[in-house]
Amino acid sequence: MGLGADRTEIAASDAVFVLDGAEMTESSNNFTVNGITFNLSKTTASKEDPNTFESVQITVGKDSDSTYELVKEALTEYNKLIEEMNKLYTADSARGYDPLTDEQKEAMSEEEIKNWEDKIKSSLLRRDNTLGSLLSGMRTALFSSYTDEETGKTSSLSSFGIVTGNYTENGKLHIYGDEDDATYATYADRLKKALEEDPDQVMNTLT
Repeated sequence: MGLGADRTEIAASDAVFVLDGAEMTESSNNFTVNGITFNLSKTTASKEDPNTFESVQITVGKDSDSTYELVKEALTEYNKLIEEMNKLYTADSARGYDPLTDEQKEAMSEEEIKNWEDKIKSSLLRRDNTLGSLLSGMRTALFSSYTDEETGKTSSLSSFGIVTGNYTENGKLHIYGDEDDATYATYADRLKKALEEDPDQVMNTLT
């Protein structure tokens, strides 16, 4: 008897499932929806009636570590922005550095010309009223609080251990317990704890 003579060939078919009331089709049993990876290992047919399918409840755990890193990255970018804005606002005066004439440029090297023009450009926003108001508004926002209308819970950045440093940093933010921050690494990590207990409150406050 030849091999496979008593076997029946079954054509492959797409995986069909219902997620949150919407029927979906995937070409593989392994797929990702909204950042969640699913692996369908079997059907959920009812034992009493094979044509009836039972619902399955899926519990998704909170990935507080990944969220923590996202918050940390966002604050790092914020600090870079604050540093650059303060650098422009407090730049040295370019008094005496008038735009160069063609005759002056001919007597100077390319590097001297670049340094001269950079000096003028760097001082364009020195003590600029609009930039100053923006910086002031950003600092004020850091100390504002957020109240959840449903729960009535109020919090601020400091509630999660996100604080401003020394006044000389002009508003840079630090995270208590951040192992990469030598000054604040030994403090209790409030942010990670808050992300585990109430991530929505943390993200709404940050927003």
